[in-house]
Amino acid sequence: MKLKESSFPLSFSLQQATDFIKDVVEEKNWQDFEVIEVKIIFIPYYFFSYEVFFEEENKVVSEAVSGKIALNGKTGELDESISFSDSDELTDKIEDLDDNIPFEELKFELNEKIEVIAQIKTAEHLKAAKDNVIIHSIQKVLYPVWIIDFGVEDQTFQFTVSGVDGTVISEEEIPERELGFWEITSETLNELKSPSNWINYTTSVVSDTTHFVVKNTFSGNILDNLMHNWKYQTFILLIILALIVLWNYGFI
Repeated sequence: MKLKESSFPLSFSLQQATDFIKDVVEEKNWQDFEVIEVKIIFIPYYFFSYEVFFEEENKVVSEAVSGKIALNGKTGELDESISFSDSDELTDKIEDLDDNIPFEELKFELNEKIEVIAQIKTAEHLKAAKDNVIIHSIQKVLYPVWIIDFGVEDQTFQFTVSGVDGTVISEEEIPERELGFWEITSETLNELKSPSNWINYTTSVVSDTTHFVVKNTFSGNILDNLMHNWKYQTFILLIILALIVLWNYGFI
């Protein structure tokens, strides 16, 4: 695919972005998700260098600051999350992109006013007088991002992920699914297959349970919390299992 402007390479693949979403979904206790729509957008950025000086009341320069920053070519806002150096390789071709994936190369719309806009935005950002800001070495660069819509159960979510390094640019919060009793039991028993986990787990549960009882004894919330808190449900299950084992071996 040929681009009209130079771009950062598309280094973070769709598969990597999908795997990342899969990990996020599983952390929220959901097992399956469906990718509904995928597209890639090349966002225009102006990268420029600036020189800023601060004066005292007698016009003596007290401080000088220099740097490089990016300005979004669509919104006109500075973006410190994206950096660019002379050593970064740029390209005007994107290889290995599936032809079925829609893409859009957004236009640079601030060309005629970019130097003035960059000067004003930099002055505002650094709390300096506009006339004390010098802008130079402006360069136009495209930045690829993945926009992925996916479904979890009956809900749809959208993640925007950098196509350069996989940084999450924006994400919609996925609600955590409450585990069922047997899921909690199975997960806990698997963890407790390792003897070393028994001490850590028991210590944690006893400590939390003590805190729980002390906190809720006089509030009337014990029953409600026991019905909804998996750790205490598991603790009760372990007590029952221990009693069964003791009874089976004739200790009770």
